[in-house]
Amino acid sequence: MRIMFPLIILTIWFFIWLLIQFIIVEKEKIALFKKILDNSVFNIVVVISWVVIIIILIPFSSQILISGDLVFILDLLGQILVILGILNFIWLFFQKRGVGAQEMGKLLTKGAYGVSRHPIYLSHMLIYCGLVFERGAFEALIIFPLIIIIYIITAKIEEKFSIGKTYKDEYDIYRKQVPMFMKWWLFLIFCSLFITFLVISVN
Repeated sequence: MRIMFPLIILTIWFFIWLLIQFIIVEKEKIALFKKILDNSVFNIVVVISWVVIIIILIPFSSQILISGDLVFILDLLGQILVILGILNFIWLFFQKRGVGAQEMGKLLTKGAYGVSRHPIYLSHMLIYCGLVFERGAFEALIIFPLIIIIYIITAKIEEKFSIGKTYKDEYDIYRKQVPMFMKWWLFLIFCSLFITFLVISVN
C-alpha cells in the first residue's frame, strides 16, 4: 500500500492546529493561553510553520504526479494563481499589516480587507492551489477540500473569539458587506478549476 505523504503531513499539522484553536477559544479563561497568544514570537512561529507546511511541504512532498497532453494548461493556470496569491501578499505588505493585522487598534475594512475578510488565508489557498496545478500534484489536490475546511473553521473561530469579540457591532456590519474569502462567483470559478484539474487527472 502506497504512503500518502501529503495526508500524513496534513494530519500532523491538524493536531497542532487543533491545539492552537483550543488556546484561542480558551484564552479568556486561562491566563497562560492569553499570554501565549500575545507573544509575537509564538505568532510568528505559527505563521511560518503554517506557510511551510501548506505551501511547501504538502505540494512538494513525494506523491503521484499528473502527466499528459493537457498538463501545460494546468501549469499555466497554476502560475496565474500563484501570481495572484503573491500580489495579494504584496498588497497586504504595502498596507503595512503583519501578523494579527486586525488587532492593531481599529478594524481594517479597506484595501485587501475590503475585498476579503481574511486576505492572508486567501493568499495561502491561491498559492497552494497554484503550486498543486503547476506541479501536477494529484494527492495534494485530493486533500485540498480538507485544507479549505480548516481555513474556514479557523476564520470562524477568529471571528467569534477574537476579531468579532473585539469589534462587535462594527464587525457584524463588516461581515455582511465583505465575503470571508472571495465573492461567490469567484468561488464558482475556483471550484471549476479544481474540478477541471481532477477530471484531467483521472483521464
